[in-house]
Amino acid sequence: MSIFDKLESQYNEINNEYARMEFHAESKGWNKKEAEYRCKRELNDQAYFLFMFSRLEDRIRQQSAILITKKQNSITSWKQRAAWDILPNSANDEMPFKKRLALLTPKGGKDYNLIIEYYKERNSIAHGGHFISAISMPTVIAELKRLYDAVKA
Repeated sequence: MSIFDKLESQYNEINNEYARMEFHAESKGWNKKEAEYRCKRELNDQAYFLFMFSRLEDRIRQQSAILITKKQNSITSWKQRAAWDILPNSANDEMPFKKRLALLTPKGGKDYNLIIEYYKERNSIAHGGHFISAISMPTVIAELKRLYDAVKA
């Protein structure tokens, strides 16, 4: 079972319980309680989105470092290798996220653009904001699982 499967299961368990309590409060006319559970569900969405996206970020760092090292070690032509030699070959080295991503998926392509959209959401939440656009967590979770497998050296 992957980390995404475990997180999805936990997310669903918590979200379903909050949804049940929100529905109960709504049916009783308890507006404050209803709003409280709606807020808890929103925070749950943000927390799980951020945690799951961080797994994808780490995957992109690791896989880009592997690719850079492969290129640095396998290209014999100095002219072709020179561009790869200036890149950091450790996942811990400073290299902008978008540049690492562009090494693993075509810049401007469907997967690249989706990851960038999720990255914008991640940045908004990570810096104290909210989702920029409406999201469906089941859809996001499925896409994050797919993207995790798609980005590889």
